[in-house]
Amino acid sequence: MISRFFIQTTKVSQIRTFCSIPKNPKETEILNILQKELNPTFLNIFDMSGGCGSMFKIEITSPEFINISTLNRHRKVNDVLRRVIPTLHGITLVTRDPNELLK
Repeated sequence: MISRFFIQTTKVSQIRTFCSIPKNPKETEILNILQKELNPTFLNIFDMSGGCGSMFKIEITSPEFINISTLNRHRKVNDVLRRVIPTLHGITLVTRDPNELLK
């Protein structure tokens, strides 16, 4: 079972919509760090490990990524999550700037 946490911020109203609650402490920790450090306008966190919190797919859109290559976006996310990454089996990243269409 894949747990999913979703946040979307609309620029007009700045309303955050929560589609589900984080299922484990790692998911919550990742969510809090990314919100604080990268101010995402869109954030999906999927627990790909079946609920044990060892592998995540993170989809994030942030103004911090404008005019930055994909490699440097991933480096930025890795740097922000530097304390969490050693405790994980793996992460998959999808990073976009707000000017890119969701693919």
